[in-house]
Amino acid sequence: MERHEIEAFLTLADELHFRRTSERLGLAQGRVSQTIKKLERRIGVPLFERTSRRVTLTPAGSCAMIWPRPTERCRRRSSAP
Repeated sequence: MERHEIEAFLTLADELHFRRTSERLGLAQGRVSQTIKKLERRIGVPLFERTSRRVTLTPAGSCAMIWPRPTERCRRRSSAP
């Protein structure tokens, strides 16, 4: 993970709101969204569930909050049925 990805992830996990996250980081809202999507693609699991009204952490996102770099164990846990 790159530093800006960690900052975006941790801030979004704290705020659970893309606009407030972008304001705190001084970035465009689209840039925050792109950064999170890129991070999710790289690690292979979604970190957030998004609807038009809410953002919540997935189990993998919660695991990543404990340790900024999701481990293989976290990935396996999040993809279990």
